[in-house]
Amino acid sequence: MRPRKPNWSTEQKLLLVQLVKAKREGLLTGRHSCRETASSRRWAWDEIAEEISTAYPDVPRTGKECERHWFIEQAKARETLLNQNSPAKHLSPVTKLVLEILKLQKKDTEFGDRLEEDNASCQVGVAQQTEVKYVPAPVSPLINVEMPLNHTNHNSENNTSASPICPLSPITEKNTLEISVLRRQERVLQLQEEYYSLKIKHLKARMLMDL
Repeated sequence: MRPRKPNWSTEQKLLLVQLVKAKREGLLTGRHSCRETASSRRWAWDEIAEEISTAYPDVPRTGKECERHWFIEQAKARETLLNQNSPAKHLSPVTKLVLEILKLQKKDTEFGDRLEEDNASCQVGVAQQTEVKYVPAPVSPLINVEMPLNHTNHNSENNTSASPICPLSPITEKNTLEISVLRRQERVLQLQEEYYSLKIKHLKARMLMDL
């Protein structure tokens, strides 16, 4: 049988939580966009495991071990917080740091929920503003006016050369309105994309400041 690895020491636990907060907090604990795939998270845990193994070569750790122990520390911190009468007292440095990360994660989640609600209401408002009911214009009856024969012959060439302008059909007007709605929705999506790009840059800058 393969020998069992020693338990995590307090120093290793503290280093694990510090690395999660300083380097990969947005990727490992926050909401994930389509670019933040499972492979990216595995790579992040492997990177953390490599740093822990470098600091403590006698007890090397793998990415899976680091991820598993991170969830264990989260569960312990929540349980400690529930059982403590005064949460600010008698907390270990590891537990304090885990609770700090969880608090930031909760704020980011609430902010993301509010953003999604604002975006949804914005899209509904645009759709309501651009929704126009088509009402066909009344068509006046044709009046047959008899003209003199010589007058008709005299203006026949002018009548054939000048063709009347045809009004837009109901289908054409409806398609025009739909195109306008789609263009406004496209603009809303562009604004959302710009916002999330700025948020990602902000998180990266904050991680660099914490290093």
